[in-house]
Amino acid sequence: MVPVHDLGVAALAILGVAFLIGWSSARLNQATLLWGIAHLSLAGATFTGYRYHLQPESQWLGTAATLLTGFFLASLHGGTNFLRGRIIGPGALIGRSLGVAFLIAVVGFGGDKNAGSILVLGLMMLVYGVSAYLCLRMHYRLLAAAFSLKTAAFLLYFLEPSTIGTPFQNPDVLAVGWVSSVLLGLVLVDAAIAQTRQRLTNVIKHLPDALVARRLDGKILFCNDRFAQLAGSTSPAELEGQQVPLLTREQEEAEAMFRKVNAMVRSGPLDEPMRLERSITPARGEAFPAEIIFSSYMDLGYPVILGLIRDLSERKRGEEERLHQANTDQLTGLPNRRFLEQQLDAVLWIAQRQHTQCAVLLIDLDHFKKVNDTLGHAFGDEILRDIAQALRDQLKPGDLLARLSGDEFALVMAGLPSLMSILEVEARALALLQLIRRQFKSDDMDYQIEATIGVAFSGREGLSAPVLLQHAEVAMYESKARGRGGWCFFESDMDERLAESLRLESALRQAVPRAELRLHYQPIYSCSTGRMAKAEALVRWESPQLGWVPPGRFIPAAEESSLILELGQWILEEAIRQAAQWRAQSSFAPVVSINVSVRQFAQPGFESQVFALLDRYGLPPSGIELELTETLLASDQENLPALLHRLHDAGVGLSLDDFGTGYSSLSYLSRFSLNTVKIDRSFVMGLQESSRNHSLVRAIISMAHSLHLNVVAEGVETWRQYEILKAEGCDYQQGYLLGRPMAAEQLRAHPQVVAGEESNIPDAVI
Repeated sequence: MVPVHDLGVAALAILGVAFLIGWSSARLNQATLLWGIAHLSLAGATFTGYRYHLQPESQWLGTAATLLTGFFLASLHGGTNFLRGRIIGPGALIGRSLGVAFLIAVVGFGGDKNAGSILVLGLMMLVYGVSAYLCLRMHYRLLAAAFSLKTAAFLLYFLEPSTIGTPFQNPDVLAVGWVSSVLLGLVLVDAAIAQTRQRLTNVIKHLPDALVARRLDGKILFCNDRFAQLAGSTSPAELEGQQVPLLTREQEEAEAMFRKVNAMVRSGPLDEPMRLERSITPARGEAFPAEIIFSSYMDLGYPVILGLIRDLSERKRGEEERLHQANTDQLTGLPNRRFLEQQLDAVLWIAQRQHTQCAVLLIDLDHFKKVNDTLGHAFGDEILRDIAQALRDQLKPGDLLARLSGDEFALVMAGLPSLMSILEVEARALALLQLIRRQFKSDDMDYQIEATIGVAFSGREGLSAPVLLQHAEVAMYESKARGRGGWCFFESDMDERLAESLRLESALRQAVPRAELRLHYQPIYSCSTGRMAKAEALVRWESPQLGWVPPGRFIPAAEESSLILELGQWILEEAIRQAAQWRAQSSFAPVVSINVSVRQFAQPGFESQVFALLDRYGLPPSGIELELTETLLASDQENLPALLHRLHDAGVGLSLDDFGTGYSSLSYLSRFSLNTVKIDRSFVMGLQESSRNHSLVRAIISMAHSLHLNVVAEGVETWRQYEILKAEGCDYQQGYLLGRPMAAEQLRAHPQVVAGEESNIPDAVI
């Protein structure tokens, strides 16, 4: 017959195993693990302790009982503390177990065995009592009552203190103890299950998305707070067992959706979640876009449909904002090129099917870069916003308007009839030019904003949006070439001219690396001595593919791209090298005049580059003269006056080219440190025939001399011009009369002194 004592041990062991099984399915619940270890330890301690009292000579049984008792007390207390959020590690658990076991061993083995049993009983009462108090504070009332009952049961053991822990204990007292232990174990199991259930409930409750589980008949098994809120209920429990629609805008749509989902689930569990996007209409509040995710599982043999409703409002707003930013020009608020091309493709598709046309008017602001360079980009941006608003105000139904780039806009006119379209587009282009044209003044300087328009028709060829925009751009550049401020219609032969321009730019990119460029030098003679004093460096290009290309053709192409920087750097270095070589070879050492572009001069490090080249080739700064344009002096570079002053003080000559052809030239002469002004050839050419030109030349020379500046006259082609300029006090003269641009070797052989009219060189006259 199995003793009652062993039945209690078996019950404790079964409880311990049950706890460990529960822990294996919820590994994060440390309380379940510790309670399982505690009950197994208590079962082992009870079994070995009982046998030790029957066989006192078996010391290992006493040692095992002592260690297991210490492990039981530490594990039970640790499991209760886990409910308070205090996690005990393996090291601390073993340390506490050994500490309690050592205390019991000192009293039980080192002193009286009965005293040791009473100590164990007291420690167990203390642990159970503290656990009851902690559970009561955490509102685990049933668990607190079970711990209290177990603590009270231990008091019965003190009715016969001498029998505590011996086989001679009262069977009734033992039965009460075992029953209370089993009851406590069962309550602990229930608490562990409730804790796991509560964790799952908390996850579902605080899930930001609405969650609902329903059977095929539509009745809700459970839902979370978010779904209850959408359904207009205060608690998820109110909805359990109820049939609640899925809150879609149309009830018929919701029922059709569930019929489809039910049919799929009846055929078998959903292998992958099914996702739908619908508008959700809550019981209170505004409708919102949502993603509904359906999945299914089996519950006690019945299929259950799980629905997750995810609010997409924030994501939709973010997508709309990103789409708006991707399709909108941030400065003007107009659509950008990307969006225009998308819309234009749709317009072209419609036009082809309705047998209508559309026209693209590409609008480019003339000389707008000068406004940015002179008045700053902030002022330029304000002008662009103003023009964008003016263009927006004149839009008609069916029009599309966009900003393509810095100062380029595009207007699309849709639904044009085949006949009379040209007249309508011309009238619109004229109105746009008048709308954009505006004048303003800043710092005593007059500015005028005008535009040039290129027009391209869709025709019947089925053109794409990028091609049509390209045609309009080609027409715009053609209009600029004919004279700014007007409009031009695209013609097929314009593509050939554009292709030629692209071939020119492509070949020019290889000109410097392939050493295709040469410098020619045009002599400049002093009027006072008649000797050659200077030579202007002029670039020449002979391409293997294009042949000899005139400067008037490739210099503008270089200035429109970044090629002017590479080209200018090569000209600067080659001119300095040649000037240094002339000085080293003989006394022949004219000052070399070098043209500098606006972009080259504005490039960071230009000053250090000039002085580095002078130092490399051993040429003094006075050996060169930099020719500047009025466009450069009109720019808004803050450090420009200081930079020119440093170059001037170092000895570098500074010359203002084409004087009199720009605006506000007089202010530059007083504001900047200059050495020379060059009278434009347009004044010199009419010197003999026009008394007005004669007077202007006389005034320029007089004014320059009053400011201690030298004067160079360009374009001298006759001896009469030469004599007039010399008589008016001009300092230097340059022109075909005195010498055409020539190679460096030819310049050395050229006459160093101006010959008389009677000994004029034949090829020096046009």
